[in-house]
Amino acid sequence: MKRRLSRQPIQWHRVPAIDGHRLELSALEDVDAAGYGWRHGKSLNPAEVGCYLSHLRALDQFLRSDAEYGLLLEDDAAFPADFPGLLERLIEVDHLWDLVKLSGFHSGTPIHIEQLAGPYALAVPLSRHMNANCILYSRRAAEVLSRRLRPMSLPFDHALERAWLHGLKPRIVTPTPCPADTGMTSTIGDRAHLKRFKFPMLRRVPAMLFRLQTEMLRLAFGVRQVATAFGTRVR
Repeated sequence: MKRRLSRQPIQWHRVPAIDGHRLELSALEDVDAAGYGWRHGKSLNPAEVGCYLSHLRALDQFLRSDAEYGLLLEDDAAFPADFPGLLERLIEVDHLWDLVKLSGFHSGTPIHIEQLAGPYALAVPLSRHMNANCILYSRRAAEVLSRRLRPMSLPFDHALERAWLHGLKPRIVTPTPCPADTGMTSTIGDRAHLKRFKFPMLRRVPAMLFRLQTEMLRLAFGVRQVATAFGTRVR
């Protein structure tokens, strides 16, 4: 990351990550193990906890600075050649967003609301996008999420997908400028490793219903935010 960031005109600071394997999970006030179980259908993965708390630590460090915007990157983020121009354009239209995801595993079923630099557009996602590799936050978003995402009851990228529940305007950039997977092995675990945390099928029913509810609410909020965005542009 030091090598990659040296090529970008960005003032950056490394935030030491939290190793979840060194934590006593049952004693953490910022972790709701029972809530995580019924919302996600799995037992706690210490590495997932470390990832979540590391993101909160990075948000808190951003808030202790005097910066107006914070670009939070995971340790395998990568950038397109036109990344500085894209960031500048996003800041020009900051009235349209509170946080912008610049990487994602899924399309997000985007509805474009503003043209950005080059081929990129700012969009409201109507379905899941997932991934927290590269995210641009406003101070307002960081302040709200630093409070409202405690205690942990979902993996961080899942919790962030529900930012609209906290009165925020989450947006994505399409086409996705920053790759979600740059080929590095995740310390959270591969598919085979993660299976060990899954509950049996019947115990996962509440999580399935929770995800269905999330998708229905996301669609409703998304349609409303698209209408609001276009209404603001018309006025």
